[in-house]
Amino acid sequence: MKRKTKWLTALLAVAILAGGAIVAQRRGAAPAPAEEKPAEAAIELSAEDIATAEAGEIQRLLPVTGALRAVSQAVVKAKVAGEVTEVLVKEGDAVKSGQLLARIDEADYRARFNERAAALEASRAQARFAEQSRRKYQELLAKQFISETAYDNYRTNADVAERQAQASAAQLVLARKALDDTQVRAPIAGSVSERALQRGDKAAVDTRLFTIVDLTRLELEAPVPAAEVPHLAIGQEVRFTVEGFGTKEFAGAIVRINPATQPGTRSILIYVEIPNPDQSLKAGMFAKGSLVLATQRAEVLVPVTALRTDGAATFVYTVAGDRLARQDVTVGLVNEGAGRAEIAKGLAPGARLVRTNLGPLRIGAPLRIAAPAQAK
Repeated sequence: MKRKTKWLTALLAVAILAGGAIVAQRRGAAPAPAEEKPAEAAIELSAEDIATAEAGEIQRLLPVTGALRAVSQAVVKAKVAGEVTEVLVKEGDAVKSGQLLARIDEADYRARFNERAAALEASRAQARFAEQSRRKYQELLAKQFISETAYDNYRTNADVAERQAQASAAQLVLARKALDDTQVRAPIAGSVSERALQRGDKAAVDTRLFTIVDLTRLELEAPVPAAEVPHLAIGQEVRFTVEGFGTKEFAGAIVRINPATQPGTRSILIYVEIPNPDQSLKAGMFAKGSLVLATQRAEVLVPVTALRTDGAATFVYTVAGDRLARQDVTVGLVNEGAGRAEIAKGLAPGARLVRTNLGPLRIGAPLRIAAPAQAK
């Protein structure tokens, strides 16, 4: 019994010592360090990415689009029928007014001309003989050697012969013209845009042979809303770009305004004449431009590139201290050519905003704006 009691006492002492050691160890251990929160990533911007809203002037523009066409062009048709014996020009060739373009077989027309020339000579000879007879018998009438009736016959013969000579002369003129028309000539100076026949083809009267365009003056026909017509005037400048010429600007002026609206569209056609002395522009090219309707003062102007859309809302990214903010705005006039837009509501002059389209940005993110590069 005594041995059992000693054994239990020993086990209890060991347990007490072990528990004390554990408590002492826990009290002396240092607390675990808390995890550090990572720093928020900043949006890196250059000085060129930032713009300042400012007051200024903005133009109200009316966009115009359309195809260019030559002011002066001519369709050359055959004036006589026959076989085309020679073609002297092709598409793209520059020609002068009156230049020979092609020939039509002239054999029949020359023979007819020679026939008419001979007929005229005979008619004139007959008219001269009849006139001589009239004068001779007029003298005899004056001496009363013949009657008035006899003289009238010679006078009538002379008149008829003269009219026949005149008719023969007119027929010769027509034959001369037909012979000349076998030589096809350019009615205007310009460039050949179409050659419809080849050597050996048969041409009937009014057959289309060539089309010639004068590219030194072009015209832009463009529809505009009828409501804008009161703001237009003859001589008003239009500036535009043409496909294929990049951002190069061309200028023209309104020369005519159609007096009637177009059926179904209620638009009015305007005609803009464009000088083209170097003929770099071609008929049929598509032009896109605008004309200035008015210039007005705007309290707040920003770059067009700063505008963003979110559904029906338009907004800009602004610099609020050292962080990015979103500001919804109402846009007024927009001048795409100048790259500026009027802010009618939502932004004050002097506000700093992100001009560059960097895609969606995180609102409230810190900003780091690099200093502008120093010029060397």
